[in-house]
Amino acid sequence: MVVHSHVFFLTRDPVSVPVARRRVRSRVASWGVLLDEDSRLALDTVTSELVTNAVRHSDRPMLTVAVYVSVPLRRALVEVYDGSITLPRRRQAGTDAESGRGLELVECLALAHGAERTEQGKRVWAELALPEQPMTRRQLLAGPRRAVQAALNALERRGRTPIRAPHCPGSTRPAVPAR
Repeated sequence: MVVHSHVFFLTRDPVSVPVARRRVRSRVASWGVLLDEDSRLALDTVTSELVTNAVRHSDRPMLTVAVYVSVPLRRALVEVYDGSITLPRRRQAGTDAESGRGLELVECLALAHGAERTEQGKRVWAELALPEQPMTRRQLLAGPRRAVQAALNALERRGRTPIRAPHCPGSTRPAVPAR
């Protein structure tokens, strides 16, 4: 299974937040992952919130950001490492408060999230869902049965009646009688 990964370092400075957001999004795009509006917004928001918390609450001059993507599993993982050993905790922000909702946003947008102490501080992470990706030429050539099934599924979603293929050895689809 192919897992793409990229790690980069940032200074602990508020200007690093938009830099992290752009770098994560551009790296994911460089791997050929197509994001819809919802997944792009989730990736941008989660990256911003994790980096913002590290900038505000760490005392070390540098942060480490890592992004991992598994296209077959349709998952992205964003991690931020900082030098503070204090784990983040969800706060109750007042209605007029300008901060304090970051972990709540991460919780709403991520499939899973967490934080743990490391030897140099802590790691805060969030796992996000990615949209279904179109099949690549390599996938089409490597797996013709999977390609046929994807085409049949696409036809069914568009309301067309697909042509049923004859039974193939190893297939769970029953044979279709010849006309």
